Amino acid sequence: MTQKPVTQAAKTKGNDFVKAMLDLLILALLVGGAGFGGYFLGIHERLAPVQNVPPGTANAIPPPIAPTLPAKVEENAPAPKPNRDADKTAADEQQPVKSGAKSPLKYWISSSGADYTGYSITVKINDTPVDNFFGPGKNVDITRFVKKGDNEVNFECKALGEQYNKHPGDAASELVVQLVAGPHVQDDFKAAAVVLTYKRNASESEDINETKHFAAK
Repeated sequence: MTQKPVTQAAKTKGNDFVKAMLDLLILALLVGGAGFGGYFLGIHERLAPVQNVPPGTANAIPPPIAPTLPAKVEENAPAPKPNRDADKTAADEQQPVKSGAKSPLKYWISSSGADYTGYSITVKINDTPVDNFFGPGKNVDITRFVKKGDNEVNFECKALGEQYNKHPGDAASELVVQLVAGPHVQDDFKAAAVVLTYKRNASESEDINETKHFAAK
């Protein structure tokens, strides 16, 4: 039996088929390699150790917050005692100050009456000179000189002569020196606040030295 010879067209068709199969195999290898590479990179990133980065780093995952566990309570443990001192202190701070509380008592010497009566009156408290008084409108705080119990007040009056007397012979023109007690030094005090009073008038012309006493609480 005689074998038919292979034609040139048949050879060309076979070569094209082999090339197509090779191209398909190469494409399959490329797709498979790409898939395996992606899978490998994903596993590697998942299993990579976590790195600490400074706060504020972009795309950084904040660290997980550890849950806070309640304190362990021992059985038969005594109950904590209330802090009564702290409660008392807080109550005292919230309590308003009473407006009726008395302020420390003040003592002062106040002069009033007529001007230029011809006298100068020097006042001493417990042998300590306080001030000189020539006319009205003068207030001097003497609280620091006053002691608890009996106190001595000395009035030393000096006649200044006719040149300092605008009311000669007028007994109604008086220089009045008063010791006053109250919550604070002031001009407009009530008569009940006056502890003692001393006067000299323009009709007199003699030097006089007198002493009085008062009790301080």
